[in-house]
Amino acid sequence: MMKRATTIQIAALAAIGFLVTACQDTLIYGESTAFDLAIHVNDSPQSPVEVNAGLKRYAAETAPPVVTAKNENGKDTAAGEAVSSFSGFALTYDREGIFGDLFIRTQFASGFAANALAGDPVEAAKVVRADFVSDATFVSEANRTARGEIVKGINNFDATKVSDLSCHPPVTNMRLLEIAEQSDPGCVKRVDPDFARQFLIELAFEDDRTPESFAKWRSALGMN
Repeated sequence: MMKRATTIQIAALAAIGFLVTACQDTLIYGESTAFDLAIHVNDSPQSPVEVNAGLKRYAAETAPPVVTAKNENGKDTAAGEAVSSFSGFALTYDREGIFGDLFIRTQFASGFAANALAGDPVEAAKVVRADFVSDATFVSEANRTARGEIVKGINNFDATKVSDLSCHPPVTNMRLLEIAEQSDPGCVKRVDPDFARQFLIELAFEDDRTPESFAKWRSALGMN
């Protein structure tokens, strides 16, 4: 059973965060999920059993300012924007038998990572959707070597063709096509060869790391 988070707990978290950030440049982020399951047994033959499930999500954050300045009393005060951050939350339910399994996945980025991802739509979408799962093979030496060769092939690809390829990327993970269209509708930005080349590199990093995927990229890049 998941631990319940109350409004008092969230308020306490925020209060502690404000105290901490007042003393140092620290971003405090906290989240909690409460899940309730109620089963009612009725006398009615039409609905002898009723099952009600409820889910509540709590999140709290205190972010320090990027820049501070002295006020008229000589105290440091916020000047400008706060430290960047964003997070994602995904809920899935795999039904097996009567109850099944409930899965909750969250991902969070802050500071430099958030700033970097803000300019990287493909990566940012993965954090917000919280749907990125990898295993040890994802970063195996063989896969890293193959992916490095493909990135090199993208960097050396004909500048007159790179925009067209970025608009029709040789990905095997079809979900990336949806993300690509959301980040650059109508393939407008990819007309720029430099942008298109970086766009392809990002897609190559996120695509499936299988022999079939590597072969597809090699063929499209004329590396075979």
